[in-house]
Amino acid sequence: MAGKANVSVATVSRVLNQSSLVRAETRERVLKAMKDCHYIYNALAGSLSARKTTTLGVIVPTITNPVFAMVTKGIQDYAQVNGYSIILGNTDYNEENELRFVHLLQEKRADGVILNGPWRNAPIVPLMKKTRLPFVITWQTVLDKDVNYVAFDNFKSAYRIVEHLLGLGHRRIGMIAGKFSVSERAVMRWKGYRKCLADHNIAYDPQLVLEREYVFSDGKEAMARLLTLPSPPSAVFCGNDILAIGAIVCAKEMGLRVPEDLSVGGFDDMEISAYYDPPLTTVAVPAYEMGQLAAKVLIENIRGGYKKPQQYILDTNLIVRGSTSSREKP
Repeated sequence: MAGKANVSVATVSRVLNQSSLVRAETRERVLKAMKDCHYIYNALAGSLSARKTTTLGVIVPTITNPVFAMVTKGIQDYAQVNGYSIILGNTDYNEENELRFVHLLQEKRADGVILNGPWRNAPIVPLMKKTRLPFVITWQTVLDKDVNYVAFDNFKSAYRIVEHLLGLGHRRIGMIAGKFSVSERAVMRWKGYRKCLADHNIAYDPQLVLEREYVFSDGKEAMARLLTLPSPPSAVFCGNDILAIGAIVCAKEMGLRVPEDLSVGGFDDMEISAYYDPPLTTVAVPAYEMGQLAAKVLIENIRGGYKKPQQYILDTNLIVRGSTSSREKP
């Protein structure tokens, strides 16, 4: 290899390790020689001596929700530019799967881990601290001041969309939430919903709150239950856009017009939400930017660039579209 490129073995090593000491023309010559010889670099063997694999573990609760695809893309885009690859793990909102994947990443000697919305009650934070493996949490804040996180305020974001519905004249507002036992984000969105009602002197009615899985069919089924109550809601806030779209499908099948007869709001701002009929009012989450910043924090942590934990709370935006409108007076 070195002979074909007419360089030293040390120069080949520098090219493989992406050293900035190699001139561009020399690098191109070495890369061409590698291609001509069909050479494949053994990254694992190289990492054994360097004690680094330049690999990041990325754990998501589900791969079926497009917002987690966006956060993963943000992580991968930043990681790739900085010489890192990722290993993706899907937990299906399962605590055992989450812990199992953390152990797998330790075995694979990943340099660090990004936990996207970890299981609510799992001891994942103390476990990660014991492993001494650098990690960053996204999608939700944590109380531990020693933990890196890049998140947004689920409580305030939910409060804002419920306040929007109240501003339209709605007073009986239902909520189709995620599972409280699984997701801390679902709990905080529910707390934001409840606090907003209280601040506007509206009594909390537990009949109007249903916990469901984040799937279209559950949104549809939950909306059917809400609409068959003796006193149904005039507006419904859903814990994510998937639930909201399922809920709208149900409302239409029951002969209701959205938003004339029923307003529906979501959370996440999936791409399809802007093109649905009607376009969905929702909370836009900066998923891609969150992923990029989380990758930056983790890589800098791995490289020893930070002296103290990094904690960021990003802004969300209320996107008002056609699925919500003023409540018609009787």
